[in-house]
Amino acid sequence: MTGAPNTHALDEHMKEMVLALHAAVNRAMPHIKDDPKLVEQALRDCEEILAVVLEGNVSEWLGTTK
Repeated sequence: MTGAPNTHALDEHMKEMVLALHAAVNRAMPHIKDDPKLVEQALRDCEEILAVVLEGNVSEWLGTTK
């Protein structure tokens, strides 16, 4: 059975998105009580990443836009 085209590239892109979310959360967690600006920035970063994922423009992610 043959897989869908670009499956590996899409998996890699989604993995990068998850790692970026994880990094933003890890950056903020130690500063919940002492640096609200850093936490707010991390939340904005997460929101931006999730907006890109929810937009779902796979062709753009894979560089296959026409």
